[in-house]
Amino acid sequence: MKLFQRKPKISMTDPLTGLHNRNYFHYTYGELSQLKDTAYRTMAVFDLDHFKAANDLVNGDNVIRDIVRLAKEAIGEKGELMRWGGDEFMAMLSMTPDEALHAMKRFTEEVNQKTPITVSVGLVEIRTEDTTKTNYYRAVQRCYLVKEMGGNGVKL
Repeated sequence: MKLFQRKPKISMTDPLTGLHNRNYFHYTYGELSQLKDTAYRTMAVFDLDHFKAANDLVNGDNVIRDIVRLAKEAIGEKGELMRWGGDEFMAMLSMTPDEALHAMKRFTEEVNQKTPITVSVGLVEIRTEDTTKTNYYRAVQRCYLVKEMGGNGVKL
């Protein structure tokens, strides 16, 4: 007979990259909360293009680590990068949408030059009147627009 039950610990970091993960985001920002008291002005969602095919040819873990390194360089101290899951990432940026667009264009160019794959990026200005979830889905829609146009780009 058990006297107490242990609750499973939920990981807040991704073991491969060391980045915060989706659980951290939900815990910190909540899906239905609003981002009223934040310095973040722009949300970015990016996804690796054709990663499953590339993963068969190269070491996918190394590619993901390279992408994270390049994303961190592009964002610098002006944001928080998270691994959303698989080959999808999200960043909260304290940049204006135009600054974020410029940074993410540089990022996609670096990825294209230094890795065997490309990335698609969706950017949105955070609307404080919308929920976190709504802002996220707006960014995802832009990311998928880039993918539908062949990938390897940024949509604001």
